[in-house]
Amino acid sequence: MNKLFCLLSVLLPSACYRREIKVQAVRDVPVCRDSNAAYSSADFIVPKNSICYLGRKVYGKAGRFTDIRRTDGLEGWMIEDSSFRSVK
Repeated sequence: MNKLFCLLSVLLPSACYRREIKVQAVRDVPVCRDSNAAYSSADFIVPKNSICYLGRKVYGKAGRFTDIRRTDGLEGWMIEDSSFRSVK
């Protein structure tokens, strides 16, 4: 029982932590709502100069995707994380 409690006390805080990086788009970036979607069919566009938050990275059928959240609440997945610059 003590081992289980120790294991949960270590794993749960890290599972709840969601690290996001505040960035600004340097060009228009296509974004998909699903990480397994075909990259050629974007669901929405992140406009140039807009502020967004990049999150975790996952591997889908079409490659490595990065979680992105716009300030207006839209969320999705994109491949081109090099199209952003860090903002404070």
